[in-house]
Amino acid sequence: MSKIYRQAGQNIRELAFKRRKKAIAYFMSAGFVILSPLFGVKFVENFLKTIVSLNPSYSQILSNLPPILYIFCIVIAFILVKNGRSQWKWAGLADQGAKGEEEVAKIMLPLEQENWQVEYGMRLNGGLGDADIICISPNNKAFVIDVKSHRGEVKNEGNELYRQMGKNRYSFEKNFLAQVMKQALQIKQRKNLDFVTPMIVFSQAKVSVVGKLKGVYVVEKARLITLLKFLSSDAQDDNDDQIKSKPKPIIRSRNEKN
Repeated sequence: MSKIYRQAGQNIRELAFKRRKKAIAYFMSAGFVILSPLFGVKFVENFLKTIVSLNPSYSQILSNLPPILYIFCIVIAFILVKNGRSQWKWAGLADQGAKGEEEVAKIMLPLEQENWQVEYGMRLNGGLGDADIICISPNNKAFVIDVKSHRGEVKNEGNELYRQMGKNRYSFEKNFLAQVMKQALQIKQRKNLDFVTPMIVFSQAKVSVVGKLKGVYVVEKARLITLLKFLSSDAQDDNDDQIKSKPKPIIRSRNEKN
């Protein structure tokens, strides 16, 4: 089935574009602030000379004004450049995230050809941003996939995710598990689905997480399609039924055995 709503990565590409526009505006403002004293100093001096002619006590202010004015402009320009660099950096990270979503979308194409419904960039409420990918199998198994573009190796300690880069360990900036779980709940309600399985897929990192963490599957890009097909298969339903119906082992005391 064809994609619904938006293309993969479109939302975050638009965010990157907005951030770059802000960065350019900051850089241009910094340039204007730096150059403005060169063009405006004559006007300011003429204006202040008029004031001094009315009140000679202002002559000391006039003699000290140009250095103060330049220092003030340099400080303002520095702040503007700093803000512009931050926006440009965040735009680059947004582009990196969009690239990850687009790469995952490419590997989703075979599922679309097998009549899976695939939707990209659904806007969510409650500060949850957008759902990167929502897919529903032909037998109505629903999944929400949050795509992450971090590098390194993703591991877990208990129910907490972290990233390993060489010998260094880094915590993630957000609680990804809680976020995608909330996304799954909202999508379930809005689309009137029986259940939505939350998943996190890392497009660049190696994932060394086994099983689910707090009800969320964490997987690397290369294993995503295999996992989706398995979770949507009838064999998975049979396996779940067997687990639920499997009798508990009877533990007998030593006297009973004898």
